Amino acid sequence: MKQLILIIISTFIFSLGYSQVKIMTPIESVRNKKIDYEYGYLPGKRFPYYKTIEKYDFNGQKIRVELYDYREIKGLQHIDCSTERIENLSEFAKENSILRVAQYIDKLFQESNIQIDTTVQNSIEIYLEALDSRLIGFGYIKIHGLCQIRVKYLDNDKIYCSDIMDGDKNSPLGKYAFVTRKTGLRKMGSASIREVIEQFLADLKNDI
Repeated sequence: MKQLILIIISTFIFSLGYSQVKIMTPIESVRNKKIDYEYGYLPGKRFPYYKTIEKYDFNGQKIRVELYDYREIKGLQHIDCSTERIENLSEFAKENSILRVAQYIDKLFQESNIQIDTTVQNSIEIYLEALDSRLIGFGYIKIHGLCQIRVKYLDNDKIYCSDIMDGDKNSPLGKYAFVTRKTGLRKMGSASIREVIEQFLADLKNDI
């Protein structure tokens, strides 16, 4: 009996932590909670996750969040803040990478004391327009994380963009960090997602 009660409680706690972000694509219906939140959408070791650089507190504000994957629709070769080409050859090109973006929104909003609630009218529309990570250069290689989103909220319609490199101020990798190719690309791609979401949070803080 005690074991049954423990299972029920654990299931309830886990469900509270699962995504409230509505992914407005068919992939929403095939999400796997364990894969999505324990290991990310990629195989192997856990995917890196980074907190916001600044701290935000929105006092429990309730917002409905709708996430759209517009990468194929936009077909961008360059994002607004970078001259580097979007090649879509990294792991981030996969359709499932939208799950990583949803996970980031969940976590960063929760840590910023925002309640994502699918039942409220106050809504944010987030359009993922590009997501990539690249090794660039000859001899001295730089690792880039590239991400662009468009956010519609209230009367605002704005693009948030990031081309973050190893050694940058907010980068998880130092200028001369020694990492494998896969690890470096994952870290910088993940950091680029953090960057664009935090840009929006900074704007939201100023608007409230």
